[in-house]
Amino acid sequence: MIIQCVARKWAMLWITCCASLTFQQPTWGTGPAEELPTNQPHRVVMHLNSGDEKVQRGALNNIIKDLYQELGPQNLTVKLVAHGAGLPLLTKKGTAFADELTELRRTYGVTYTACSTTMKAMKVTKEDLISEVDDTVPAMVRLMERQEQGWVSIKR
Repeated sequence: MIIQCVARKWAMLWITCCASLTFQQPTWGTGPAEELPTNQPHRVVMHLNSGDEKVQRGALNNIIKDLYQELGPQNLTVKLVAHGAGLPLLTKKGTAFADELTELRRTYGVTYTACSTTMKAMKVTKEDLISEVDDTVPAMVRLMERQEQGWVSIKR
C-alpha cells in the first residue's frame, strides 16, 4: 500500500513535469529577429588558409554580400589575412581573383596581410605579391593582435 502510494506520487510528479515542459514556449527563436545597429562600427579580420578557389570565392562573397552590403562601408572595416594554402590568393601568379581584390580595396578599403612565415616556406617574395597587400607578418601574430583589439575573427 505504501509502495503504491509513493509510486503514484512519483508518477504524478513525472506527468506534471513533462506536461509543463511540453506546453512551455521555447526561449529561442520565438521573438522577432534582433536588429543590428546600422550605425555601429564593426571590425572583421577574415582568416583564409584554403587554396580551394570555391572557398576563396566564398570568402570574397562573404566580405561583399554578407558584410559590406548589409552593414555599409561607413560601418565596417575588413582585413583579410592569408596564410598556408591560402597565400596564393595574394600572389600575382596564383590568384584567380586579382580584379576582385583590387575592387574590394578600391571600393571598400579592404586591407590584406600575407603571412611572412608561409612566404618563407613557399619561397614567395614581396615582389611576387599583388600590389594591394599592405603588410607581411606572421598570420598568427596579426590575427592575435586584431583579436586583442576587439576585432571579430572569421575563419574561411
